Amino acid sequence: MSAPTAYKPVYAEGDPGKGIGGYDLKSPADRAFAFDYDSSGKLDHIVLYRPGTGTCWILKKGDNGWVPVYAQGDPGKGIGGYDLRSPDDRLIAFDYDHSGKADHLVCYRPGTGTIWILKNDCGQFRAVYEESCGIGGYDLKSKADRCFAYDYDSCGRIDFLALYRPGTGTIWILSNCSGTFTAVYAQGDPGSGIAGYDLKSPADRCFAFDWEGNGKLDEIVLYRPGTGTVWIVQKQGTVFKAVYAQGDPGQGIGGYDLKSPADRCFAFDYDGGEKLDELVLYRPGTGTLWILQRDGAAYTPDYAQGDPGLGIGGYDLKSAADRCFALDYKSNGNPDHLVLYRPGTGTLWILERET
Repeated sequence: MSAPTAYKPVYAEGDPGKGIGGYDLKSPADRAFAFDYDSSGKLDHIVLYRPGTGTCWILKKGDNGWVPVYAQGDPGKGIGGYDLRSPDDRLIAFDYDHSGKADHLVCYRPGTGTIWILKNDCGQFRAVYEESCGIGGYDLKSKADRCFAYDYDSCGRIDFLALYRPGTGTIWILSNCSGTFTAVYAQGDPGSGIAGYDLKSPADRCFAFDWEGNGKLDEIVLYRPGTGTVWIVQKQGTVFKAVYAQGDPGQGIGGYDLKSPADRCFAFDYDGGEKLDELVLYRPGTGTLWILQRDGAAYTPDYAQGDPGLGIGGYDLKSAADRCFALDYKSNGNPDHLVLYRPGTGTLWILERET
């Protein structure tokens, strides 16, 4: 078991805390992710938002700490005309204009067909895409719908949108040509999933990943918390194939068993190589967090705190509400810091690896 002191905090607001940059993190609905606000090619800003209230802030790290470059309080008016008035609203970062920078925001409302894409013009956000009937033929009519940005053509840009509907086998991948989205892959509702992964569980989750370590998020990780199931699929020619597969039930990955319904996973840059080619798996409420690195066809842990564990870098991961994501804290092109936060408590820590 790895020592939790392998990481140290560079920012820490305990439980209870005051949040970060003026954002209080006092609602259980709060969500956060890394974003390229200034089109620098670096995921070094933090978006925090509160679905259902119109609240959205974007923070940057200044000389004297974190400060807002955009702030709409609670209640607020949302961002770029998107009102953020539904508890179901979700936001993600996206490369809309094929620039190689995740500097646009996709705002969508599962179950309604609503999806907007926002561009930042000198601190003012405006819609470059606005639709109430879905996108590219995908209707967004299920509250289960989820979306992520993906590098379908291995060009080094996350300029395709993947949309999926857990429990139905539905997954679509959309290309963007001057604001017109079309499907390059489509498995309707019901569908057969992708590369043998059936997407038949409501618990299924997916994200883009750099399996080859080539700086491109051109693989997809699909996993089923509570079952040990995790697949990594890659586009090979015109078809998708699994490069890693642990079926249902499975044994997880790299020693992490994925046997809890609470398990979560995301891509991370553990070694500061400017590539999101490691995996973080964690179990909120138990102190469990592992970081896995590929070793040939298998994965091995670089960091492991089992169940129960002590968390990481002093952050105990003892709340079921805990969430985590990767951030380019130093603005050097390496998303190699971990942000851990506890919605509803004001708690947020940023951790860096001890060297």
